[in-house]
Amino acid sequence: MLGTERPLILMYHRIADLQHDPWELAVSPSRFAGHLDVLRTRRDVVPLAWLAGRIEQGKPAPHAVAISFDDGYVDLLSNARPLLERHTCPATVFLPPGFVGAAGGFWWDTLTRIFLATPDLPGRLALGSGEWEVRSDNRRAVHDEVWALLKRLGTKERAGQLAQLVAWAGVAADAPEGDRCMNEAQLRSFAQPGFVDLGAHTMSHPSLPLLPAAEQADEIGRSRRWIVDVLGIEPKGLAFPFGDYDRHTLAAARTGGVGFACTTVPDAIRRRADLLALPRLAIGNLDATRFEQLVAGYG
Repeated sequence: MLGTERPLILMYHRIADLQHDPWELAVSPSRFAGHLDVLRTRRDVVPLAWLAGRIEQGKPAPHAVAISFDDGYVDLLSNARPLLERHTCPATVFLPPGFVGAAGGFWWDTLTRIFLATPDLPGRLALGSGEWEVRSDNRRAVHDEVWALLKRLGTKERAGQLAQLVAWAGVAADAPEGDRCMNEAQLRSFAQPGFVDLGAHTMSHPSLPLLPAAEQADEIGRSRRWIVDVLGIEPKGLAFPFGDYDRHTLAAARTGGVGFACTTVPDAIRRRADLLALPRLAIGNLDATRFEQLVAGYG
């Protein structure tokens, strides 16, 4: 091993070739394979739960890196799992059970299909209290504003607004297979405790600080119970949706028995790290050279 690098947690979402990826959440399978090659050379790839245990015990974990994925997309089963096996790299997937097997997929992907992948749209959009002129040269801006609007809504209100958007755009309400979360059967095939672990990602993927404290606790608790009751797997940790959290979130995680939780703060793990606010480094579609430089920069 090289150097005495501080431990890292890497955050991925999708392993797929996407034409439209506004938040840069996808990594192509070929580039992901390159990332794993780099990690096997530069680092010790360990289960995230093992790394959290070392932190809790105050023990060092030099060179360690843990791989995590958010949301449980179908392409993790078809594209990521075979590569993880080939490179013998364990990983943890943070799952929002409210999306498991949902035909509509994730709401943010519906926005991408509407605003960035639909050739012809009406020239004006009225949604909630907002109104936009939609042109070919401002679609990304409108996309981002509508995304921010929907993020602030509750699940039922968001579903109503999304149905209105789908009708306005004239697109199918059902998502393509690749834009969906795995269903129960796929998750059972995908997960392998100790190698591919499942963690909780709340029930419906809200921005937790926008909810009252009791609802935050409910979102966290129900997601963890679902994984146990439906899949028979003890969830390994929690990841905060969008990386958003506040003191009520941390209190809910602590009282709810969460052993460790991950944020989206881009940093290596420092000594005396807070187990309920572990940093994670978001990984985009980097080639192997740029990925190696990124990882080396957090030594």
